[in-house]
Amino acid sequence: MKKLFILLSLALGGIAVHAQKADPVLMTVNGKPVTRAEFEYAYNKNQGEEGAVEDVPLEKYVDMFINYKLKVAEAERLHMDTLTSYNEEFRTYRDMQLTPALTDSVYIDSVARDAYQRTVDMLAGRELLHPAHILVLSRQNATEAERTAARQRIDSIYNALQAGADFAELATKFSQDPGSAHQGGQLPWIGPGNTIPEFENAAYKLQAGQTSEVVETAVGFHIIKMIERKPLEPFDSLRTQIYASLKRQNVEEASAQAKLQKLMAQTGKSREDILLETQAELEKTDPSLHWLVQEYHDGLLLYEVCKQQVWDPADADTKGHEAWFKSHKKQYKWDKPHFRGFVYHTATNDKKLRKQVEKLLKKYADGDWRGELKKTINKDSVVVSVHGPYIVAEGENAYVDEAVFGQPQTRPLKKFPFIGKVGKVLKQPKEYTDVKQQVIDDYKRDCEERWVEELRKRYSFSVNDDILRTVNNHD
Repeated sequence: MKKLFILLSLALGGIAVHAQKADPVLMTVNGKPVTRAEFEYAYNKNQGEEGAVEDVPLEKYVDMFINYKLKVAEAERLHMDTLTSYNEEFRTYRDMQLTPALTDSVYIDSVARDAYQRTVDMLAGRELLHPAHILVLSRQNATEAERTAARQRIDSIYNALQAGADFAELATKFSQDPGSAHQGGQLPWIGPGNTIPEFENAAYKLQAGQTSEVVETAVGFHIIKMIERKPLEPFDSLRTQIYASLKRQNVEEASAQAKLQKLMAQTGKSREDILLETQAELEKTDPSLHWLVQEYHDGLLLYEVCKQQVWDPADADTKGHEAWFKSHKKQYKWDKPHFRGFVYHTATNDKKLRKQVEKLLKKYADGDWRGELKKTINKDSVVVSVHGPYIVAEGENAYVDEAVFGQPQTRPLKKFPFIGKVGKVLKQPKEYTDVKQQVIDDYKRDCEERWVEELRKRYSFSVNDDILRTVNNHD
């Protein structure tokens, strides 16, 4: 869904209302008309939202919208809309909008009743139990001494309960079941077959409020308290709860798929034909659905063409990054010096060891320094801890503050109390890698701008100025 949000944002306007017959054409891009209604909805839809375009002058937004349409045209020229991967992804988003119309309530009710009946069969006339327990773990391969210690611990807890101690307090304090201890030992409702046989047998012997003696199972020793027990309620009483559980398990999508299969068998039509017919029917009462589906279509193409033609190549163009930095170096300035390098910690203040670490980090700074460190210095045991590489200013990293800028130690490592550094303090960036992400972002933006200029030369487009003057100003 994150990708969907990105591509819809890139599309500069999202869902447009379905154009009426009298809706005038505002612009034409690569021979395709764009109506005033479509453009207005795109221009107005983000009013009042973060990142909205309300402050963008209309004339500038026209250029942005044309650029968007030009990118889609380029994707279509490259036949990206014919790729299997594209069509599968597009149909996934489209089908999400059609699923509610295909949801089959009869199917869902049948699934709900089947789930209820399975519970009835499982219970076989027995009640549901709501127990709590205190557990002291004892592994199956525990030594006799370990098992004896665990038994003594649970017996001590049992004796405290017999003397009047609160079960929930003891469970919270002593139970070794982390899933239930913080809830006073309470477990979910259970029935036959839901838990370890020894536990289940002991639990079913208890009435509400009763506490068991010590029960041994494969995981250890338990003391069980029965909070409540009840017969299974009728289906109608549980219907809402069962439906909610099934919804979390995507039963609506499953019902839509089952209905599609049924319609395909009845009509002989393909899945796609039935979905297109469903979409057409929905658009009669919800015209905006047409533009929403179109937005998915164009937005996915926009994302893919930008990714393939600009973003990925620009990300990988290290020579381009370096050249961009050299020609725009003045725009990359730091307000204060930055440290570029590593910080290391050692167990002892051994000068020979420190020199060895510093030599290794200098030699392999741009390579597999972790592997070399493990292969040589930390071969038999970890005697050095290395952090970095960093490019940070004072106040941005506690280790750097201590090792480089002389700040008091705030994050001491008990096993590695001695600290050192390998690197330099730079007043300003020296290489593009010192401000790598900023450079890549700026370079990528420049590549996209130049690409758009090429698209503007390749494809035709025109705007009807008379219609443009009526945007948001007509009956």
